[in-house]
Amino acid sequence: MPSPSLHEQYIAAYVLHIIIRAIFQPPQTLEDLAQELNVDISSISAICQACYLQSRSPVAKSGSLHLAWKYAQNPSDYHCFVNMLCVPPSVFQVILSLIEDHPVFYNQSSQSQESVDVQLGVTLYRLGRYGNGASLEDVACFAGCSEGAVELYTKWCFTAIESLHNDFVRLPTDQEKEEEKCWIDQHVGFRGTWREGWVMYDGTIVVLYAKPGLNGDAYFPRKSNYGLNLQV
Repeated sequence: MPSPSLHEQYIAAYVLHIIIRAIFQPPQTLEDLAQELNVDISSISAICQACYLQSRSPVAKSGSLHLAWKYAQNPSDYHCFVNMLCVPPSVFQVILSLIEDHPVFYNQSSQSQESVDVQLGVTLYRLGRYGNGASLEDVACFAGCSEGAVELYTKWCFTAIESLHNDFVRLPTDQEKEEEKCWIDQHVGFRGTWREGWVMYDGTIVVLYAKPGLNGDAYFPRKSNYGLNLQV
């Protein structure tokens, strides 16, 4: 049986306090009883809604994400940007322009969200790490934010990106198919019955950072690593 959470422990202790108080110090009037009930309900509600029930000291984080924006200003440093966020600055800007107006990045709270470029940067950095480097603590230290913020940034960015699914993943129209076939005819020179085929490409290996736990040997291809075969 799982141990009770800290919130459950606090509520149980408060209920015990209510019982003991009712035994040794019962209310004298209905007005006193109503006042005590109001205080008890407010206190239990506050315990349930509190994120943290014990004092927490902030963890010092300086962060290095700001270096990516400096790398993006100089073409000779683009390789550093790619090493950090796994895409060139131009691709980063395209992704940013596609998702930055999504409502998931805006709320009615007085505490506004972090800018979308920072959220996207943290998400891409996290996606490019694996093994020990992919821990929330390490990503948070790099980004200069909390572990919870890393999870939220990733969640919000994925929500915005997935909303674009139907814009980029769809069956081509007949006109688009014909244009592609004409391009192949002109540039490759293939003609014949194959022409009525559409989008037949070779596969590629998506490398995994570790051997899968279930049937791991099945993921070991000729290139001597572990990966998934992706074919369009």
